[in-house]
Formats: sequence, C-alpha cells, structure tokens
Amino acid sequence: MQQHAAYAVLFDLDGTLVQSDDLYYRATQSMLDWVGRSLDELTPEERSRIPGRSALENMRFYSERFGLPQPVEALVDRRMDDVCRMLEEEGVMLVPGAREILESLRFADVPVALASSSPERYVSRVLQVTALGEFFQVVKTGDDVTCYKPDPEIFLSAAKDLGIPAERCLVVEDAHSGILAGKAAGMKVLAIESEVTLPHQAALADRQVRDFCGLVARDLVAIIHGVPLV
Repeated sequence: MQQHAAYAVLFDLDGTLVQSDDLYYRATQSMLDWVGRSLDELTPEERSRIPGRSALENMRFYSERFGLPQPVEALVDRRMDDVCRMLEEEGVMLVPGAREILESLRFADVPVALASSSPERYVSRVLQVTALGEFFQVVKTGDDVTCYKPDPEIFLSAAKDLGIPAERCLVVEDAHSGILAGKAAGMKVLAIESEVTLPHQAALADRQVRDFCGLVARDLVAIIHGVPLV
C-alpha cells in the first residue's frame, strides 16, 4: 500500500457495483415456490432490511416469514449454489459508471477496498466474471467478520488493512444497513440509488447519487472533505 495515500474509498458490492438483485430474487423465489408464496408479499420496510445482512440472517427471516420447511443452513447453501450458477451462466451487469470510477480512483492513486456481507465464494466469482478484482487492494467478505452490517466491523477492518484512518474514508453503499455501518464507523457515506432503500434511509448518507456516471476520483475525495458535488 502506498504510504503517501491520504484517503480511501470502501465499496459495497451488490447493488453498489453490480446489479445482482435479479439473481437473488430468482434464486429466493424458486424456494418460495415450494410453499406457494411470493417475495411480492414483503412490505417496503421488510425489503429495505434485507440488503447488507448475512445470508444466514436473511434466510432465517425468509424461513419464518414464509414457513419454509427445510433447515435454514441447507437453504442458504442451495440458494447460493443457484446464484453462483446463474452468475456464471448469465454474468451480471455493472452499475452504470462503476468501472470508470474504479479506473479513475486507480489513476488518482486512491486506495480502494471491497467490503461485502456476501460469502467469499460468491464475491470471488463476481470479481472474476466482471474482471473488477484488479482494482481492489483489500477485499473483505462476510466470511471475514463476526458482526454484519449495520455493525461497522467490516468497514473498520478494511480501513485498517488499507492503513487509512476512518475519518479519511468514504463508504459507497446502496443499502440502509450499509449506510448505518459506514456512519457508525465514523466515515463519510455516498449512497447509490436503490429500489429497496427507503428515502428517509438513504437520506442518512452524506451524499446521494443515481449511479457513478459523470463522477471521478476527486468528486469522491470532495465528499470526504464535506464539499458538495456539483
């Protein structure tokens, strides 16, 4: 890691860099089909709590909410198998401007970490399929932490490995739990627009944008300084 680095950017993965919602939706709905239920039954508040949590925590919620008959651990493995299969067969779209902002940060010598609650086997596949792995000096997954978002552990751990103090870090997130985790870590937070994050939840971030289009490294550093985007 460059010793002169003054700032760092910590990215979430799902919904922030890759548009993976449909993969998870289809894999989860296929399980609910067994019991004749639908994800469309979820309230907006319930939907907003799903991103950022561990796969096991979410599956416990689905199991209780929809009365799934199989052991939760087995359901987690089966759904992840389905998601990884679809990922490899179909690929996954990037959030608009994602690769460009990562390239800009690399050109500007701003260190970057990935901090995702998803398991390592999924994260590694996404980075391989999208060829984004080359941009990250540090990668943290749900397998690396004991507490999940909204706990700040994963962001604090990533910042420590980068060697950058929390107050000089920007978290980029789409989920309510991730926004809370970034703020709890003492970091600035940029929220990427999400269909499931409610407006009052996204408003907790320091800045909100639809996607990365038009943004460059200096814009993200400006957020750390508290300078408004123009």
